[in-house]
Amino acid sequence: MVDEIDRFLLSQLGKNSRTSSYEMSRHLQEMGYKITDRTVRHRLKRLEKSNIILAYSLLLNPALLSEKINRTILLKFKFRADTAVMISRLEKYCGESYFCIYSARMTGDFDWICHFVFDSIEQYEFESSNFLNRFIDLIDDFRSYESSMVKVTPYTVFDDHGIRDQKWRAYKILNSLKKFHDLNEKFQFIVESLVKYFGAKFARIWLLDRERKNLVLKFSAGKYKSIHGEFSEVPADSNKIGNIVITRKPTVTNDVVHDKRIRHPEWAKKEKLQSFAGYPITHRNKVIGVLAMFSTRRMQAADFEVLGVFSDQISKELEVLFTAVDFLIPGGTKV
Repeated sequence: MVDEIDRFLLSQLGKNSRTSSYEMSRHLQEMGYKITDRTVRHRLKRLEKSNIILAYSLLLNPALLSEKINRTILLKFKFRADTAVMISRLEKYCGESYFCIYSARMTGDFDWICHFVFDSIEQYEFESSNFLNRFIDLIDDFRSYESSMVKVTPYTVFDDHGIRDQKWRAYKILNSLKKFHDLNEKFQFIVESLVKYFGAKFARIWLLDRERKNLVLKFSAGKYKSIHGEFSEVPADSNKIGNIVITRKPTVTNDVVHDKRIRHPEWAKKEKLQSFAGYPITHRNKVIGVLAMFSTRRMQAADFEVLGVFSDQISKELEVLFTAVDFLIPGGTKV
């Protein structure tokens, strides 16, 4: 079985297999685990013996691979009585061929994809001919595309420690909402927490007006604290924030400056903004607002999930109310 520490080790080795056991033990100690580099080495040996780690591979610069003959192959299968046997042979062939650096089964218009890297055009022609002759009874359609390697990396086990840590902090903050009795104070505390604890440059909450035509800015924290100005009222069909209301789905971008949904890219560039994320706020199965945050750093999956946790909490706070009408009127005495 692979436990939490094993997943961390695999994640680190996936990023760089030259990471030493000392470095990994130090990182684990910083995360609160009492573990030595000797224990790390024992764990790696166990992962090797159990065939979780099959090998430590060499990762070449993509520029070097791009100098070679790169071909991406797409295959559509003929389906016959012996198709399963032929596919097994294809899997074995790709697995044993040193020039095949990637292969996978697909769904859709094609059934198989593989990427070959050859040292010369002669080798490419020879292996292509051999490949086609070997699998002629399996292949219904064959496409070969010349390609140029931009990135190559081994599969990395996802380390979910960051997400769990962020969520723990989020739930701790939400638990402290109990000290507030006024809903306005709770919502303001949420946007302030996004700025203080989760790296937002500024965070905001918009709520729909009574006619559901405009999103009205109700709460703001960070560099831009004022709820008055250009974005104090945003059309519900606007590209960025309004689209969250229309689609009922969250949105995220890690390239704010070049995102066409951003109204002022030059301003975003000046502010050094990298990411934007927005989540719908719901009440009785209807979207009634948006929780959003801008950040000067790239947003990770953990940040996006935390925003969802806060959005859910806002929705729950609204559910306890008898009606949401008063909370959607701009300038009202409540939210």
